[in-house]
Amino acid sequence: MIRSVIFDFDGTLADTNEGIVKTFQETFLRMGFEVPSREVISSTIGLTLEDGFRAALPSLSDAQVNEAAVYYRDIFLDIAIPCTTAFPQVKETLTALKERGCMLSIATSRTLVSLARLCDALGVTCYFDGFYGEESVKRHKPAPDLVNLILKEMSLRPEECLVVGDATFDLLMGQGAGCKVCAVTWGNQSRSSLLSVNPDFVVDSMPQILSLPVFG
Repeated sequence: MIRSVIFDFDGTLADTNEGIVKTFQETFLRMGFEVPSREVISSTIGLTLEDGFRAALPSLSDAQVNEAAVYYRDIFLDIAIPCTTAFPQVKETLTALKERGCMLSIATSRTLVSLARLCDALGVTCYFDGFYGEESVKRHKPAPDLVNLILKEMSLRPEECLVVGDATFDLLMGQGAGCKVCAVTWGNQSRSSLLSVNPDFVVDSMPQILSLPVFG
């Protein structure tokens, strides 16, 4: 029986794609780097910022990656908050899960500071029992460390948790911790990419999560 649902944030609960892409593009432009395509930038969402820069433009040195990440974080919220929205029926689904007694948490690769600002802006902070981000663990997605930390802190067994995300990084993270995983199709990766890691479930809307057989 599922007692806890662990959500990714970007591309799962919130549509942050436009803000992330614009901030990446602005960072590359102002630093004089080649600007990758929107598709390339989108494919990095879910990784830590530094890993995202490395994946988007492999020619960058470590020093350039670190410099770009600092600059990105400095301008992100001003660019992203105005164009970030919650996906349809997110609040309604979170409300229903809470009414069932589920503990809810967020496991993200972004910093906890930016996560808090975005959750507050979207009005979803009150639904969650825990927030876990880049600073929470040393090894990031797709490593299972974030989920393992949540299991430990919430005194949960892997079979009691469902991990929900829009990227293979999220699903592999959950699988590595021994949890059931659910892919959502409205985020940053294609259905075929998600299916390549054999998720337990695939949903096309938030309310479909409520009907998954793991809830009995």
